[in-house]
Amino acid sequence: MENKSKCCKGILAVIAANAIVLAAGFYWISSCGSKNCNYTAQCQKLTCTCNEKEVSTMKVEDLKSGKNEIQFKSQGYNLAALLYLPEGFDASNQYPAVIFSGPFNQIKEQTGAIYGRKLAAKGYAVLVFDHIGYGDSEGELRNNENSFIKMESIRDAVSFVGMLDFVNREKIYGLGVCASGGYMPLIATTDKRLKAIATVSGMMDNKSSYFAAMSKQQLMPLFNMANDARQKAYETGEMEYYDALGMESIDLSTVDKDSTAYEGYDYYMTERAGAQTYPEYTHLAPKVLMENAPLTSAMTYAPYLYTPYLGIYGEKAMKDTGPLTVAFYEAASEPKELFEVKGASHVSLYDIDEDVDRAVAKMDEFFKKYSK
Repeated sequence: MENKSKCCKGILAVIAANAIVLAAGFYWISSCGSKNCNYTAQCQKLTCTCNEKEVSTMKVEDLKSGKNEIQFKSQGYNLAALLYLPEGFDASNQYPAVIFSGPFNQIKEQTGAIYGRKLAAKGYAVLVFDHIGYGDSEGELRNNENSFIKMESIRDAVSFVGMLDFVNREKIYGLGVCASGGYMPLIATTDKRLKAIATVSGMMDNKSSYFAAMSKQQLMPLFNMANDARQKAYETGEMEYYDALGMESIDLSTVDKDSTAYEGYDYYMTERAGAQTYPEYTHLAPKVLMENAPLTSAMTYAPYLYTPYLGIYGEKAMKDTGPLTVAFYEAASEPKELFEVKGASHVSLYDIDEDVDRAVAKMDEFFKKYSK
């Protein structure tokens, strides 16, 4: 009759059998989660199970300084990622790491690639990735800006980075830009693996951006549109998409050139960062977006963040989105810092070197201040 001792010996055999795989530099993890490789014996009713899950086929020996194209698992999907590593990268050393998540509907080659390069130049390992259904990542529903799904993948990104021997687990930080600026503090409120976070041009309070800024008469048609789209998708398997940010209807002749709306068009609808340059990008979103977006509000939990917070916004953005970062900073728990990038706007902090460089320099200073 099999006993617990025999079961556990069986697990040791499994570990030994997989030692060759680990030696080759592949990263595996059990269903319970642990660093590198951990198999759990579950001896119940004299049976033995061993749950294992491949989270990445990345080989450490293939990694180099600069940009590395890799994949990792999240919620059952393979996510395409860029791992930026410092000059002179040595896998036997340990580095601080930054998890990046970007603006609404962006793919990894846009804002994330710029911050990835610049933070790696400061000595960080930086993970930038396509969320589920975006860019080169798997996912049936494409370009779904669902904050709750994205937040789960950010948590998985933290888990993945935490497995890497060359990452110092006590120096893992989060960076969220625009829409993800509202996601990162929500994650950090309960995920203390992030030792400090920064937001750039953050959309920190969707509750106010929708319910306080729009009337019931304005909101109900949007909710009904989303509900109808969900019903149709359930019945037919086809999702309807729409121009969620109104890019196609903007009359540039009537818009302030310093406004986020004008800059957004210049960024997303031209060669600067649009589909002409990044074919995997689209400004269209599933119509179900409006069931989710208004529910995401980092402001609600700002007093309970407890994790060190740096809020970065552009001076020119104080006419539109900047106050969201200021309000979140004022409500957030200590420790916290607020940084205004002089002359910068909401969108210039996406890709204008002069402005991004100042934001990155402040981040580097802040993250180092709260390093163990």
